[in-house]
Amino acid sequence: MDADTPALQRAAAAEDAVLDRYLHRYGPVAWAHAAISRRDGARTWHYWWHAHLLHVLADAERHRPDPQRRRRIRRIARGVTLRTIGRWTTPFYDDVAWMGLALARSGRHPRALRKISRVLARAVDPAVGALSWSVGSALYNAPANAPGGMVLALTGHRSEAVELADWMASVLNEPGSGLVRDGIEHGVVRPDLWTYNQGAVIGLELMIAGGAEDATRHGERARELVLAVERWCAPDGGLFPAAGGGDGGLFAGILARYLAEAAHDLAERRDADDLSAARAARRLVERNAEALWNGRRDGLFSADPRRSARAEGDDLDLSVQLGAWITLEAAADLERMVTS
Repeated sequence: MDADTPALQRAAAAEDAVLDRYLHRYGPVAWAHAAISRRDGARTWHYWWHAHLLHVLADAERHRPDPQRRRRIRRIARGVTLRTIGRWTTPFYDDVAWMGLALARSGRHPRALRKISRVLARAVDPAVGALSWSVGSALYNAPANAPGGMVLALTGHRSEAVELADWMASVLNEPGSGLVRDGIEHGVVRPDLWTYNQGAVIGLELMIAGGAEDATRHGERARELVLAVERWCAPDGGLFPAAGGGDGGLFAGILARYLAEAAHDLAERRDADDLSAARAARRLVERNAEALWNGRRDGLFSADPRRSARAEGDDLDLSVQLGAWITLEAAADLERMVTS
């Protein structure tokens, strides 16, 4: 495969590489190890990373339906059931929300999705109007509230989702740039700007904009955040800021997924400003997918699209390879939009 390989084939190659290296099957269940080296954590099981593994497999199933993949999704879901002793939850509301989104996308375990929705709805702090990061935490952040809002919107709690979106817009938006800051703890805003926070908030605003109430306001927020991301990435040729390995390996892929959704949704609105933002979203996804593809080595992708992959360090983390795969599936989704 070369630079002219269609996006769908690139995504399929990324899927094969990730599953061949990381996925392990034990009878009717399966799960992925966290890395392929012998360093600490190589055989660790990550709940949050498995949420994104299930989610990207569901993306792949939409793009390239296959009965073998559907069986694999079932086996991985059984693995999550076993690892969580049937609870499907953890004390971290951000992780729980991402698992809820994976279940919603895959259509698996609707009872678990309903349970996650109830957990998130009950966890919204009425004194703050937002979700804390975890049980007992004083940190209220975008990583919990953006995906949490999406789960609530998908499960009949639209008003609560709107409240979370409004809270983030009023508290976490950075003056000047329009980007979303990480969170607030004991009245102090954490100024960190992470790619996945921008993507998840775009996804939430688009989801809310799909309803009749306040659709214009939330659609405008999504559009303006897409344009803010474009400005943020412009000095580096449109490449997303890298966040290394570990959990950070997933951040850019999450942004790519929701930028692809923005390219779809904003293009359908037909307003000139929305069309401009849709084109910007498409350019960002395609630019980063191309850089990741060109930097791959022996089926491995790089944690940083500015360099080639290396068979060492961060590039061996499952999260990094999942993040690249998510980005390539986002590009494949855009390719399907053009050809359909």
